[in-house]
Amino acid sequence: MVTMQQVADRARVSISTVSFVVNDTKPVTPATRERVLQAIADLGYRRNSMARALASRKTHILALIYPMLDHRYPHRFVESAATTAAEHGYNLVLWPLHSNNVTSEITSLIQAALVDGVLLMEVQLEDERVAHLRTMEAPFTLIGRTRELDGIDYVDIDFERTVETAIDDLAALGHRDLTLVVEDVSGTPLAGYAPPFRAEQAFGEIVSARRLHGRVFRIGHRAREVTGFADRLLREAPATTAVLGMHDDVNLALVNTLPHRGIDVPGDMSIVSLATARSLSELTEPALTVYEAPGAEVGRAAAEALIARLEGRDAPRAQVLIPCPLHPGGTVAAVRPRARSSSGS
Repeated sequence: MVTMQQVADRARVSISTVSFVVNDTKPVTPATRERVLQAIADLGYRRNSMARALASRKTHILALIYPMLDHRYPHRFVESAATTAAEHGYNLVLWPLHSNNVTSEITSLIQAALVDGVLLMEVQLEDERVAHLRTMEAPFTLIGRTRELDGIDYVDIDFERTVETAIDDLAALGHRDLTLVVEDVSGTPLAGYAPPFRAEQAFGEIVSARRLHGRVFRIGHRAREVTGFADRLLREAPATTAVLGMHDDVNLALVNTLPHRGIDVPGDMSIVSLATARSLSELTEPALTVYEAPGAEVGRAAAEALIARLEGRDAPRAQVLIPCPLHPGGTVAAVRPRARSSSGS
């Protein structure tokens, strides 16, 4: 392992001068700084993270806080945020808080100075974690949005614009009877989770503005509820010609089940998946049409916003919305008249 003394010897300076350059604690002449940096590059010197933390009184660690849930893991968001943090000289740690004492755990995390700042995921409309972080004056950025956003850095999927785009794309193909499916998170740790609310609100407003017909279903993750949804849809919303699903399990179940009920996909019913992974399309036949969740873009922008705040850059609050790009599959087609037999109801 290359030492700071070896760097000092190669650059022909004192070890304290190397420390000044490495930790940016005192100014040195441009020529001296250049010699030190060249020696670091030549020798492949890497600063000890603990020594750097002690010198700067910073840990250069960011915590990404999210609840542990059986049915979701935000890997694209996490991987991108971690890569971006590393590019700026920070480490990202996952902090899967999920208890009745979330605020006390956050207090311990901040007061013990274990991290410099926080990225907060799975944000709820009324989120006690956000209020607590603001009270503690801790640096944080949301991956998501609360109801009140004044003075908060956030990066989120633009659910409203994505829903609007999907509706307009379907309407252009003649679809007038639409159904939206969102997750039912009531009674779970994500009660009040913002994305289903925002998608449902946007759906209602846009369907009304376009003078279309719309129906919303909130579906949980119990197997019976998911696998039985195709029959429920045909029974309760038989005029539906297109489903916008922000529920991966239901999307897969519909594509697999509807043909067994005499409903051709996409001939009789179109199905689009909202804010999901593009890889989901590979699990169905025909391939599912997907408006892909921009996880990598959101994770990168959120990490950059937090680091900018930590490093004192003079910039307005980052408030960024990123829509979901369309990846066409085989589950969308122009509407056509159809007749359903009584066996499909």
